[in-house]
Amino acid sequence: MKTNRSKNWWFLAINGFIFIIFGILFLFFTQETILTLIKYFGILLLAGSVILLFFGINNIRKDKAAAFTLLEAIAGGAIGLALLIFPQATVALFLMLIGIWAIIIGIIQLVIIVNSKGVISNKNVHLLNGLLTIGLGILLLFNPFDWAVFMGKIIGFCAALFGALLLYFSFILRSVKGGTNEITPK
Repeated sequence: MKTNRSKNWWFLAINGFIFIIFGILFLFFTQETILTLIKYFGILLLAGSVILLFFGINNIRKDKAAAFTLLEAIAGGAIGLALLIFPQATVALFLMLIGIWAIIIGIIQLVIIVNSKGVISNKNVHLLNGLLTIGLGILLLFNPFDWAVFMGKIIGFCAALFGALLLYFSFILRSVKGGTNEITPK
């Protein structure tokens, strides 16, 4: 079966356009927009928890195991309520926990580097990685929400750049004439 690669350029162009829109939206997200999205996520968690609660109760009526379903419903409901009532504080707490985790991972990386006697090549790269991980953890501890917004801007810029490159590549592919591939089924 023969396929023409240049006929599928539009698929890449659409994906590139979607990435550009996603990147631009992420670049212009404000803290209020993020807080609104967090509240919507809290509503979704609450709705999912109510559904799990009904499944758990239904399982109890049918003499089936329901402990984990009920536990998940309670935990999801608690997190959903926390996101609705205290969205910024909940996200800040989550990011602070990530910061603590990053500090611990960075320290573990440094301990491994110090204790490895000639086993690890490129120790300087691993040392830099451990120090940067600790630095990120410290930054997340002291100003978590602002760093999350900043990282969202970086993601938005990278997504818009990737979308532009994908769009450019799709038009290059469109201009290719006679780019057929022979595909044989196995």
